[in-house]
Amino acid sequence: METVRPRGTDKAKVIKVIKTESLIGKGIPEDPVRLIYQYWDFKGNLLAKHDTLDEAK
Repeated sequence: METVRPRGTDKAKVIKVIKTESLIGKGIPEDPVRLIYQYWDFKGNLLAKHDTLDEAK
């Protein structure tokens, strides 16, 4: 019987980015106060963001 070997990461690279941390939200149940992390390149392009509200779900 053959075993299936899952693929792993083919390549990884350490790169420099700008990480910003901002406090957002109005402090109401529909829009609670929380942190948002954003990752930018050196040309000002937003690469990714992480809203800590997503962790609470």
